[in-house]
Amino acid sequence: MPSTYTTNLGIEKIATGEQSGTWGTTTNTNFDLIDAAIDGIISVNLSSAGSSGSPTDLPITDGSTSNGRNKFIEFTDGGDLGGTAYVQLTPNNAEKIVHIRNSLSGSRSIIVFQGTYNASNDFEIANGKDVVLKFDGGGTGATVTQMFVDLVATNVTGNLTGNVTGNVTGAITGNVTGNLTGNVTGNVTGNVTGNVTGNVTSTGSSSFSSIDINGGAIDGTPIGDNSASTGAFTTLSTTGTATLPTVDIAAGEIDGTNIGASTPGTGAFSSLSASGTATLATVDINAGAIDGTNIGASTPGTGVFSALTTTGDSLTIQTTQTPSSATATGTTGEIAWDSEYIYVCISTNTWKRVAISTWS
Repeated sequence: MPSTYTTNLGIEKIATGEQSGTWGTTTNTNFDLIDAAIDGIISVNLSSAGSSGSPTDLPITDGSTSNGRNKFIEFTDGGDLGGTAYVQLTPNNAEKIVHIRNSLSGSRSIIVFQGTYNASNDFEIANGKDVVLKFDGGGTGATVTQMFVDLVATNVTGNLTGNVTGNVTGAITGNVTGNLTGNVTGNVTGNVTGNVTGNVTSTGSSSFSSIDINGGAIDGTPIGDNSASTGAFTTLSTTGTATLPTVDIAAGEIDGTNIGASTPGTGAFSSLSASGTATLATVDINAGAIDGTNIGASTPGTGVFSALTTTGDSLTIQTTQTPSSATATGTTGEIAWDSEYIYVCISTNTWKRVAISTWS
């Protein structure tokens, strides 16, 4: 009975009673083939890019040494191949997991497939990248997929270039260039360039050139402390002191608060009311009424009125004044008095007087 071979590695299985006296050679060869499959490292130099219909063969040959059996395969070339390289693992029924490195020149990528070429079943290895690929041995419809897509890593030391899909539990020391989809539990020492989809918990300093926060809370942290910018809030509340160099309050109320207490400024109001005392250093009232209030009660000042009407029975001029002569300086309508006379200025700088006396 002739020998048979294992499906995936092509290891020779000697039939009962066969290879008498020579079976040791076959066994030793088998050990070499197993060794290559477990830990073999090989560099394959491509002489041409090939095509989907005429690719470079990467064989697993029954019972003999072959490139496709190795655990780690690095592809090189003797110069720019001029296009994307095509490589096919054979046979198409062999199941294989292999680490492949693309070291081609000219920034060329490598398309790897196993069965009949189908763009939906192949895998393209970008230039300069390392990947671990799974060949499913599905015959003419065999597919090639990348392993460790849902990788859970503990500690990562070094730089990650590419996309990380999955969770990282532990510390990342180095830079991440690409997109991170998943959660990072631990410390990231370095820069993340790309998009992070998931949860990031930081106990130290994190710098983001651009960030969009759509939920959660920002606690115990100044916003714009070093370099202020604009912000839009539906509701803004503070339990301490809020310093706003410029504020535009279009609605709502300001309750129990002094405006301009330390440094007064100007204000424009459609209506101003006070339930207590309002102290105004300067006031210009152009309309309305001043009701039930003494003007100048504590410290008298001058006043100019177009008409002066009193609803009481007296008008008090508290201070005496005696014009020096009938042509003393005066304004039409001005009234003065002393102990002897009442004086009336009938035109500019023209006075008349009438004597006053007691009666019983």
